Amino acid sequence: MKNSIRTLVILVVISLAFNCGSFAQKKFRGVINYTIAYSGTIDAATAAQQPKTLIVSIYDNKQKMSIPLGAVNIDIITDGDAKSQTTLLDIMGDKKYYKMATAEIDKKIAEEPAPEIKYSDETKTIAGYVCKKAVYNEKNEEGALNTTTIYYTEELGGEALNYGGQFNKLKGVPLEYVATTADGIITTFTASEVKKGKVKDTDFLIPSDYVELTPEEKQQMMDQMKGKE
Repeated sequence: MKNSIRTLVILVVISLAFNCGSFAQKKFRGVINYTIAYSGTIDAATAAQQPKTLIVSIYDNKQKMSIPLGAVNIDIITDGDAKSQTTLLDIMGDKKYYKMATAEIDKKIAEEPAPEIKYSDETKTIAGYVCKKAVYNEKNEEGALNTTTIYYTEELGGEALNYGGQFNKLKGVPLEYVATTADGIITTFTASEVKKGKVKDTDFLIPSDYVELTPEEKQQMMDQMKGKE
């Protein structure tokens, strides 16, 4: 159960970060800090061992999601203009990375069921930003429906930052999203702080001490993150 919940959180974050083109959006450079809460069918002991924070750095149409998991750290860099993604893995000091180019991401999008987005005029103020509501419905590999309620703002970025991910085609940056799985596990991400500045273009480069995974290692890692053998 613990591994399955942790995998769920990682997949929610990774699919979001799979998050190009050029859109007429305001350019934001800064950091968003999120808190993560768990409810529903998850037991308290398991929830206590799950990640509690998420850090998202944004530089125009680039973003980096940082997931602290104790001895494991995952950084996912998305370039919304180049339509590419790089995943950095630091597992107890063993630093590796793998890339996904446009063709690979587009292939993944085409192979998955198209999600349904329902926009609403309902609003909610989160971390000082007035956000609009959207409901994102998508089916998992078993055909069961997963629903995510999102409150997003277009002041921090637009569709480019969501390219190819769980919120593909969403108009803005989600500052709160509540993901509910078919088996009743509820994971809530809420922005606690939005800090402008202190982000540089070089923050989105691959550090020199990371080694690229081979194609075989990359596939194995991606399968593990999806819970496959």
